Amino acid sequence: MTLDREDLKRWYRDAMHRRLAELRGLRQGLRAREPAVYDAARAVAQALRGSGATFGYPDLSDAAAQVEAAADGAVWRRMEGLIEHLRRLAAGNGTGDDLGAEWLSVASGGGEDETRFSDLGSTWASVADRAGLTQDELARRVADLFGLRPADLSAPKRAALRLVPEALMRSHGVLPLNEDAETITVATADPTSLDVEAELTRLTGRTPRFVVAPPGPLDRALSAILDEVDAPPVAAPRQRASTATDRVLIVDDEPLARVLARSMLEKGGYDVEEAGDGVEALERLGVAEPVALVVTDLNMPRLDGLELIWEMRATGDWSHVPVIVVTGEADEVLETKLIEEGAADYIRKPLDPRLFLARVAATIRRAEG
Repeated sequence: MTLDREDLKRWYRDAMHRRLAELRGLRQGLRAREPAVYDAARAVAQALRGSGATFGYPDLSDAAAQVEAAADGAVWRRMEGLIEHLRRLAAGNGTGDDLGAEWLSVASGGGEDETRFSDLGSTWASVADRAGLTQDELARRVADLFGLRPADLSAPKRAALRLVPEALMRSHGVLPLNEDAETITVATADPTSLDVEAELTRLTGRTPRFVVAPPGPLDRALSAILDEVDAPPVAAPRQRASTATDRVLIVDDEPLARVLARSMLEKGGYDVEEAGDGVEALERLGVAEPVALVVTDLNMPRLDGLELIWEMRATGDWSHVPVIVVTGEADEVLETKLIEEGAADYIRKPLDPRLFLARVAATIRRAEG
């Protein structure tokens, strides 16, 4: 029997609901720290990693891989992040902003809570109010649930602050507190965020250690520190003009990577468009105002960075638009191939703000002749 695309989607969502029920059923054993349940959670994650790749959900595969690789003490916390990924997929909403934060209700002693909120602050406030707890008390319970510590927000170290981009701190409410050669300690109101954990690892080259703070005090501490720190200028802002020379299209399937690149470009005075992969980039190029430059990730689903260059070079309207490819791979053969196939430049991850803006400006200048 052949399934059409919609039947396949329905089947997959049904499978996600089954996996959700399976993971939720492991909570009691995880709270009791039973080794066999740790193994069971990792086994479910292993199955989900494979099915995410099969059905075209790389973000699910990445989240499941983090659970699969977790040491016993981290399985419970990471599993809660995986549950949120699955819940959104099962609802047919892979990019939704509503928050379940079921772990907050579990920590407060209230069991699972299916109520949805639009932001983490209102979720914390509602759960604390229902349980008759202050938010500080709830933070201590969340920390205890996941084997973490409550955060001391009073003395973040400058060395740790320099490791994490301001855009990531602001967009996801994380405050670096301390670091050493191998780890970075970060305060967060959502210790289950697998996206933030992965991005911190990539950007800092260190293993993140989460400590827990309620959203209110954490936001105030972030505002005080980020407003106080005089960040060195990354580039002189460009004079804005009503031409394509100010507009850059960022193409990346990772939302956090787009947030960081957008922040750097906007500080440099550029207007920014975004696309989640090569297919969406071509659609935007066809309907949006002209752009001076495309900055694309290399590895993406549907249409990757190299394929995007091929498509652009085959289309008269876009064949002249320069493309910078961002890659996490240190492969000289691949980099040579990118230039041969029409890339104007390539930059390795993680992005250095000064170097990134300098390469963007130089590429646009060359294209303008």
